[in-house]
Amino acid sequence: MKKRLGFMLLATVLIVALLVGCGSKETETTTNGDSNDTTAAGELQDGTYLIKDPVSDHGNYGMAKMEVVDGEISSFSYVEILATSGEEKNEDNYNYPEGLAVIKDLNEQFSEKKDLNEVDFDAVSGATHTKEAFKDIVNRLLAQAGKGETYTPVYTDGEYTAEAEEESHGWLGEVVVVVKDGQIVGIDYFESAVEDMESNKVVFDEDNKPVMDSDGKPKTEPVQVKAGDRKSVENYAYLDSFDVVKGVQKLIIDNNGTENLDVDSITGATNTRTTMIELVEKALEGAK
Repeated sequence: MKKRLGFMLLATVLIVALLVGCGSKETETTTNGDSNDTTAAGELQDGTYLIKDPVSDHGNYGMAKMEVVDGEISSFSYVEILATSGEEKNEDNYNYPEGLAVIKDLNEQFSEKKDLNEVDFDAVSGATHTKEAFKDIVNRLLAQAGKGETYTPVYTDGEYTAEAEEESHGWLGEVVVVVKDGQIVGIDYFESAVEDMESNKVVFDEDNKPVMDSDGKPKTEPVQVKAGDRKSVENYAYLDSFDVVKGVQKLIIDNNGTENLDVDSITGATNTRTTMIELVEKALEGAK
């Protein structure tokens, strides 16, 4: 009898222990679930957020800015910018109406719905790359806002210029730097002839490819340059220099400044590269 009572008592204790254990596990699971839901919701933190994409091979890029007030998106803008002028794409400087229509439509939809999942990306046809870029940049903006990684402008908005102190082989370097929302959005570096002179230009075929001479180098022909003319493929035969200008332009805009540039990634026309960087630094002195 005593043994039977002992077994019954032991069984009762084990059952109670199991029930308590199960209850504890259920409570813990529910708590974790609520925590995960809160994290997934990702409440937006107040502040200004900005993302600028790298300059593309076509010389333009996207930039988006978003303001959050009381945890809600109060303003949003996505634009695509031309790297040389710093201008936003518009009917006067961009010959692709469908692309402009897509940018306008996506801005209106997201500003109204404030939810990327509710944006109808097929509402306006065309500009597939712009749609993908828009979706990507908005996702990154929302991620920043969820973490409170606010944006602080680096420079004062405006247009800043600088000119080389001395000419080089008859050409004088100049630069115009455009700053918007504290970001370098446009860099126009050019060299102008200081006087009338004779120069050379490369001869191109019907496919716009350089005609090669017997020595394996591009064939050239003489051309007259007037004072004030900008250096271009129409009056200057060293084509690498134009690639260097585009390369340095991309580096500085992507980096939003001249510090810690990977200049070794750009080869050729060392003098042009150095002059361009120095002039941009000089121009930006007025923007700080």
